[in-house]
Amino acid sequence: MHIVNGISTKTISADDRGLMYGDGFFSTLKVRHNQVEHWALHVDRIQFSAEKLQFPVVDISKIEEELETLIGAQSSTNGVIRLTITRGSGQRGYKPSNLSSPSTILSWSETSEALLADLSHGVELAVCSVNESSNPALAGVKHLNRLPQVLASSKIPDDCFDGIMLADQHIIGGSKTNIYFYREGGWQTPSVTRAGVDGTVRRWLLAAQKNVKEASLGLEILHDAQYCMVSNALYGMIPVTKILQHRYDISPEIANFQQQYRDSALTE
Repeated sequence: MHIVNGISTKTISADDRGLMYGDGFFSTLKVRHNQVEHWALHVDRIQFSAEKLQFPVVDISKIEEELETLIGAQSSTNGVIRLTITRGSGQRGYKPSNLSSPSTILSWSETSEALLADLSHGVELAVCSVNESSNPALAGVKHLNRLPQVLASSKIPDDCFDGIMLADQHIIGGSKTNIYFYREGGWQTPSVTRAGVDGTVRRWLLAAQKNVKEASLGLEILHDAQYCMVSNALYGMIPVTKILQHRYDISPEIANFQQQYRDSALTE
């Protein structure tokens, strides 16, 4: 099921700037027991993204009403929603109009708790040959321009959960995840001031866990790290057991992080 600007439809205007120019951003929402997990974190990132892309003010209450409609129409109480926000329809040309009104697109997918259980045993990562571009103006935003991730994903081996992407020789994260390495008594995650996505799980970890910090990381961390994990909103935190020839044990801290994240998901 899809909801576009409050209407149940799969149709979007041909002049929508999200379609024409990738002028928009999106967020992946996990739904459990008919509630969006960590909705407050998603709201913070929606507002951050809208401000950074110089969008008109996004009506959060309207989005909440549309989410309630979409969730209520499902037979399952658990699932995944992609929330896409574009600048809306506009005339031809890159320059946005001051009169544009943002469009919201919601789509529902089923989720698999069995897959989550399998991932808890650890995953393997590749290192992508396709790099991300540094652009501080877009850094942190999960914008609609995902071509580097599309090309990178096409080359990730089937036995790898994700691939590490770099920008200017620095690790920025995976093609669909944020990444963390444990070294010298603490967890380090790449800074996203030049490129990359400031994911909601990443935001939670940096705010809730004192031993998770930002750092500038090159590929040498693959050798230096004792543990590794990745994260996204769908699966939370996932241990990484192998990257190229480097192997890692599973840190017992990851299960603790995951439990705390899950316990707080519906209490915000």
